[in-house]
Amino acid sequence: MFNRLVNTVQNLDEALCHRPFLQAISVAMQQSVPILAIDIYCRLFFKLAISPDALFTTLFNQYPITPDIISDRLMFIIQNLDIAVTMIFVIGLTYHYLNQKGIKNTTLPIITNFIAIYMLLFAKNQSPTNTATHYLLLTLFTFLSCYTYYWYYRRLKITASPFSLKYLLWSITIISASILLHIGLHLSSITTIISNLLSKNFFTTFSGLLLVSILSPLLFIIGFSLPSELSSNQASFNAMISNLDKFLTHSLAPLPFPENLYSIYGSFTLFGGVGNTLTLNILLLFAVSKRYKRLGILSWIPSLFDNNYLLYAGLPMFLRPLMLVPMILVNITSMLISYIAIAGHIVQPAVFITPNNLPNILLPTLASATPIRSTILAILIFSVSLLIYRPFLERLTTEVTHEK
Repeated sequence: MFNRLVNTVQNLDEALCHRPFLQAISVAMQQSVPILAIDIYCRLFFKLAISPDALFTTLFNQYPITPDIISDRLMFIIQNLDIAVTMIFVIGLTYHYLNQKGIKNTTLPIITNFIAIYMLLFAKNQSPTNTATHYLLLTLFTFLSCYTYYWYYRRLKITASPFSLKYLLWSITIISASILLHIGLHLSSITTIISNLLSKNFFTTFSGLLLVSILSPLLFIIGFSLPSELSSNQASFNAMISNLDKFLTHSLAPLPFPENLYSIYGSFTLFGGVGNTLTLNILLLFAVSKRYKRLGILSWIPSLFDNNYLLYAGLPMFLRPLMLVPMILVNITSMLISYIAIAGHIVQPAVFITPNNLPNILLPTLASATPIRSTILAILIFSVSLLIYRPFLERLTTEVTHEK
């Protein structure tokens, strides 16, 4: 039955990936991997060693404090790398999509989309955090622009110069639309709305946790910027603080919300990022294909610290059923195993606050009052995640002989 599921997903994946627009997305995302790697490693270095709450600063009391001028300069570099990642993706997507449509001179649409996306996301220094994850918004706007250009191109019957007044009017229209969209678009508000919803008691119930397990990989795959409750260690989450207060006050008395996002979803489904993708990264290290093995090596350290954006762009995960389905299965399975273990009092839930930026795979051991049993549970979930990802990844990484 499981093999039938894998075969069905593979057939759906192949049907989608042969479509021209998805092929253009895949190529564009893979072209952005080198600059994205530089961006991610700089951001990781900042989080571990430079920022005020850096992990090394927390672990080593005598760790030297970095001067503000150095940290500000590194943050400036990181912000510009974010912009570079975004723009390389937009340029690659515009070029490859229009080439598939038979348009060879893509200079004007590339310049237009470059300016439009910059005005959409980065105008007035309001650039969103982790802009490399806003692939859905970028893709929809870029495709709309490319499609209108293609329609315009065919309507003019290729008689006008690519920089004629008629095409320049199209360019002005697209850029104006991006400015208007920027005025009414608040990417951070989406994250805030989701965070406010997640604070409801519904998400301490089995149904709420199951809903999160299904939706979080889906939102991540299509490119939404997830709030910290769904993408990282939720050290400030309200339910976890209630657990800790109850635990410290009444010792081993029953906790008020033992099954919540922090103790179940955050503690057992974010090993390496959304969907326990650290296991996916380990499988890539043993892939037959040299290309995928190099990706596994490049993304190993970021995945260890719960950043899976290199896998997101390198595989790529965007709108890929072969990635989405196992991520949902891993999330649901991890949630069920940890829920049964905590509800059945086999392990104590995570209640202690751990240092910021600590690898999430250490959370069950360090944040629970039963560290040994919680570690065994984490190993079990990690192993099950490996078994779920393996057949799907084997289908994804099937290569012809000359690529091995």
